[in-house]
Amino acid sequence: MARELGHELLSVEDARAEILSHLGPLPAETRPLADAYNRVLREDLVAEALIPPFDNSAMDGYAVRSADLAEAAPGRPAALRLLASIAAGSKDVLSIAPGTTARIMTGAPMPAGADAVVPHELTRAEGGRVFFDAPAKAGGNIRRAGCDMRPGDAPLRSGERLRGPQLAVAAALGRPSLLVTMAPRVAILSPGDELVEPGERLGPGQIVSSNQYALIGLLKELGAEPMPLGIVPDDRRAIRAALRRAAEAGAGAAITTGGVSAGDFDHVQAIAREEGAPGRVFKVAMRPGKPQAFALLDGIPLFGLPGNPASAVISFLVFVRPALKRMLCEAKALADRFPVRFRRAFRYKPGRTLFLRCRVEPDASAEGRGFSVAEVGEQDSSVLSSLARANAVVVLPADRDVAEAGETFLAEWIHG
Repeated sequence: MARELGHELLSVEDARAEILSHLGPLPAETRPLADAYNRVLREDLVAEALIPPFDNSAMDGYAVRSADLAEAAPGRPAALRLLASIAAGSKDVLSIAPGTTARIMTGAPMPAGADAVVPHELTRAEGGRVFFDAPAKAGGNIRRAGCDMRPGDAPLRSGERLRGPQLAVAAALGRPSLLVTMAPRVAILSPGDELVEPGERLGPGQIVSSNQYALIGLLKELGAEPMPLGIVPDDRRAIRAALRRAAEAGAGAAITTGGVSAGDFDHVQAIAREEGAPGRVFKVAMRPGKPQAFALLDGIPLFGLPGNPASAVISFLVFVRPALKRMLCEAKALADRFPVRFRRAFRYKPGRTLFLRCRVEPDASAEGRGFSVAEVGEQDSSVLSSLARANAVVVLPADRDVAEAGETFLAEWIHG
């Protein structure tokens, strides 16, 4: 039965917990390694062999027996007879006897008897001999077999997001494909008779629809597949029909912007409240983004976000991003937060948690660690320009009205 939580202000944490409690994991699928970028891993990857599988050179140089160079010094070099050159991928079995050396390339297997590699720039080759002006440390510049991974090591766990380095680890483990969460298709609806598409002529009282483009980018960063449905008239039947079409087309979730307040044309909140199973309409103690709606509708989650651009983006970061991460089975649903220092005092209206969009930079204070607030733009929820310049959101508590110069608060990145 749909129900409304009343007019009391919910905390951000309570509203988010309520939403997350109704979401479960999406199905998993096997994808080729090259197509698994930005997906969430759904299996533990365990090494079955030594990686690297053999001792190999960490640089271009000469493989030596360190004992042969024990007395080497400038002006009194040790001279070793050059036997051969060993390339990466060499299958030849070579042994370094006392008084000999071999040219060796990065990644090439270490020859028997050698226990160090001397960089070529520290040597001089002449007449079939190589001259060394300093001793070599046993084990120097050698990558030992298993120094990266050993049998039983689990370098990647289920729930990790697969970026380039993670794919490289999977490749090193010999995995041509991986079990990952299916990428959800997320429908984006922009209800509003006042909206027009970019490039269209504006009529009286009209504005360009921009929210869907912000959401497209944010969804792609999560590995989701945006399904833009464009502008929908401010009509309950039209909005409901668009949501049904999205579900029938295979959408795994839907996002609307606007229509979640209490006005005569705020149909999204009415649809969520009256038709959702469950259906929730929240008033959240946050700024921007006080009105929110959530429902399970036609079997998929519907996120009803405010219509003002900054409110829509902040609401996505606070509610939709962690919700989709939960559905994707990512180990960390909530964004990691990091400390940010205020260079100058910033005053704000108390009573609601403020998500301050700003630009942060490496801290230039005497400590020289972490980040500090470099720029705070206009915070009105309708202003896009300051949102575009921002790279982080600082979370300022509701029971304060000032962030003093030198104080530190937690922030999260807008992207990543």
